[in-house]
Formats: sequence, C-alpha cells, structure tokens
Amino acid sequence: MNFMTSKKSWLTAPVLFLSMCVALVAVWAAIPPERLIPLFDNHGASPVELMTLPLFALLAPLAWLCPPFGGTARRQALWNLDVTLLAAMAIVRETDLHKMAFAGIWPDIAENFTGTVFKMKFLKASAIPLAPKLFVGAFFAVFFAVTVVTFIRYARPLFAGIFRLCPVAWTWAVFGGTSVMVLVVDRLPAVLRHNGFDGPLLDKHSGSVAALMKVFEEGGEMMMALFALMAILQAHLFLRERGDVAQKASAAA
Repeated sequence: MNFMTSKKSWLTAPVLFLSMCVALVAVWAAIPPERLIPLFDNHGASPVELMTLPLFALLAPLAWLCPPFGGTARRQALWNLDVTLLAAMAIVRETDLHKMAFAGIWPDIAENFTGTVFKMKFLKASAIPLAPKLFVGAFFAVFFAVTVVTFIRYARPLFAGIFRLCPVAWTWAVFGGTSVMVLVVDRLPAVLRHNGFDGPLLDKHSGSVAALMKVFEEGGEMMMALFALMAILQAHLFLRERGDVAQKASAAA
C-alpha cells in the first residue's frame, strides 16, 4: 500500500486519471462507433455499465469495514451512513431507477413530457399536478442534502489538503474533476445539435464524436467509482497510521 501512503502518493490519482483517459481514447480509436456505443451504453445493460454498478455498491461496505473518518464511534457511523446514501444515490442515477419509478406511477406524464422529468423545467411547468412535482422535488432535496452537507463539511480540509499534497485530498479532487468531465461530455452532443452542428459525427448510434463522448461519459462514471473507493481506503490507511504513531509516542513517553 506504499503507493497510497508514501510522500509522492498524491500523484496516484492524477496519474491514474490520465492513464485511464488514454486507455479510453485508445479503445475509441480501435473499435467502430456502431460497435463501441453499445459496449458503453445500453440502457444500463452494457458491459461497462454493469461493471460500474458493483464498484459503486462496494462504497458502502468498504466505508463500514474500513472507516475513513476519525472521531467517536457515533461520528464514524453517521458519516459512514452518509457514504452509504451517496452510494445508493449513485446506483439510482446509474440505473435510472428514479425515472422508472416515476414512469410506473405517472406513465402518462412521463410519456408526454418532453425530455426527462427530473429537471427544473418540469417543476416550473404549470400544467403538471402537484404530486409528481413533489416526487421530483423530494428526489432533488435528498440528493442535494446529502452531497451539499458532505461538501460543506469537507470543503476546507479538501482545499487545504491539496496544497499540502495530501493524497486523500488529491484523490477527491480528481473525483470531482472527473464528475465535471462526465457532466460536460453528457451534455455536449445535445448542445452542439441545438446550435446547428448536427451531422453524421453526432449520430447517436454510429457517430464517432458521439461515441467518444459516450465512452468518456460511461468510462468517467466508472472512474468516479474507482476514485471514491481509493479515497476511502487512503483515508482509512492514514487514520490507522496516525493512530499507530500516536500509540507509539504514548508508549515511549
């Protein structure tokens, strides 16, 4: 585990990110788009999507078995519960369970509404009944409550850790950068089409540019899960090392 706890281990996450991006580009260059897109995106059933789900699912047991937070047992349990909720939300978003649940309860609204209902324009639509708006609003509330509370609590240590070359901080920073990348490549094809750049390269089933965006979107989500797992393990190892050092210092005194 030296590559996770050594003085230069802050480089681990950036190097892995660059290496995986190169691997994704290599895969995109080697496989025709019409064969590549189904490997990465097939309504939750593609090989890459099916490999990503277990990685997100591992976040919860890893946090409980290898606690990445210090403090009392109660404090650890509360933050481990937070990690569990984050993992559950990630799986829900990855599998579109929230969209399927909505479509099962209000099939007519889901079928007739243009685009996904999980957007602010749905909440602002005047013709939509209150109950489905409450469903979507509750989903947003839970998602943002869990993510925003976590970010606010650890934003300061994260930024300070980046300048101190803390490996955990750098891993979470790369995780955040990867999530931004996923959001950008997810929306970019639609933005290009909306601005008149539609064409064969952006075809959803055989376009090379669309395939590249899909590779980085789905591949990026897998990378996010890997970086989250790595950050939890790094934090646990550093807490354990710090505890060992404190115990040795106490024994020596």
